[in-house]
Amino acid sequence: MREEIEVLSRLASLRGHKVREMLGRVQYQQNLCQRYRNNITGLGRLCGFSVPMTTPLQRDNQQRYKATLYKMVELQRRELEVAEQTLARIQRELLLAMRNEKVIEQLVESRLAQWNQQLAQQEQKIQDGLAQQAWWRNQAL
Repeated sequence: MREEIEVLSRLASLRGHKVREMLGRVQYQQNLCQRYRNNITGLGRLCGFSVPMTTPLQRDNQQRYKATLYKMVELQRRELEVAEQTLARIQRELLLAMRNEKVIEQLVESRLAQWNQQLAQQEQKIQDGLAQQAWWRNQAL
């Protein structure tokens, strides 16, 4: 029983480590999504900026500049979508890992309770045996 509890405790420790690792991955992915959102906001502000144009060359230059900015915004939106999908997947994996960790913790606790109960029963048997011996000795005298 003791070896089983030790093995289960090590497994619980490994699962706890995996949960902490997954929490780190979730935090990283959330930060990545926020960076994409910030980039989209910043590029959107740049797209809204305009100055008076006096020559056709300046107007053409500004149109190309804004077209490039819009392409960058669209690219950032696609990257954000992928990052959010990845975040959702990692969060599902985290929930599964947390459930698995909790199951093992409960199993370890139940095994420890069983073991403690067995130890208490053994101790009670020893105490009963000693009491019986003392009673027999007292009867013999």
